[in-house]
Amino acid sequence: MEHLDPQTLQIIVAGVVAGTLLLQVILLIAILVGVRKAANAVREDINEIRDSVMPLVTETRALLVRVGPKIDATAADLAALTHSLREQTASVQSTVTEISERARQQAGRIDIMVTSMLDNTERAAVIVNNAVTGPLRQLTGVIAWLRAVVETLRAPQAQAPKPPVEPTHGDSGMFI
Repeated sequence: MEHLDPQTLQIIVAGVVAGTLLLQVILLIAILVGVRKAANAVREDINEIRDSVMPLVTETRALLVRVGPKIDATAADLAALTHSLREQTASVQSTVTEISERARQQAGRIDIMVTSMLDNTERAAVIVNNAVTGPLRQLTGVIAWLRAVVETLRAPQAQAPKPPVEPTHGDSGMFI
């Protein structure tokens, strides 16, 4: 191709552009057909899911309509039971607190009584001990004195023993 005139060149370029446009149109039509098939398949899947789920939704709705009042009544009963338990717990707690306080007071009174009794017993024991042991000690002292006097008068007069003499060893000059 030696030299192509511009008009021929323009016709060739226009033909190539027309061919590519035709190819693009064919591709777009193929894409459109594919998208339509996919949309139809999705529509069928959605209809199948709707057909299988709708009875379940309907039954669930009917169940909730039947059970709803019972759930409300149960919730109300639970609320009343909880309120009653709170009141009873508060009552028991106040009773336990009152009993505990009374027991503490009685324990204090018993402690005072026992302490007083033990103190009085100790004082009485000391008084009895002093009342009995004081004269008893004096009597024991008098008896011991009389015994010593009687033994002294009964015993013969003996000579006092001489102290033993220690032997000397000849080192009397060594005394320091």
